[in-house]
Amino acid sequence: MNEVIALRVNEDFLRKIDELSEKEASDRSTIMRNLMQKGFQEHLKEKATQEYLNGKITFSEAAHRANLTLWEMEQRLINKGFRSSYSIDDLKEEMDFLT
Repeated sequence: MNEVIALRVNEDFLRKIDELSEKEASDRSTIMRNLMQKGFQEHLKEKATQEYLNGKITFSEAAHRANLTLWEMEQRLINKGFRSSYSIDDLKEEMDFLT
């Protein structure tokens, strides 16, 4: 069941919401719900990314917390300029270990 909440916003922001509402032929409440959901999802992605970069969680855990696939998480990190320290030599060592 949905709950009603009260939210204070400044007049300029509310005017922008009303303009968007008019452009998208949607009501103010729907616009606000959509923006809050998108903002929440982006917050989860950003938090998971930072925790991964700080070494607090694994790559797969970061993807899980961000509600992303491993591929999407990898692309997010690349888009943020992340460069892995994993080298060709590291790969060769692992390959030698496995054989």
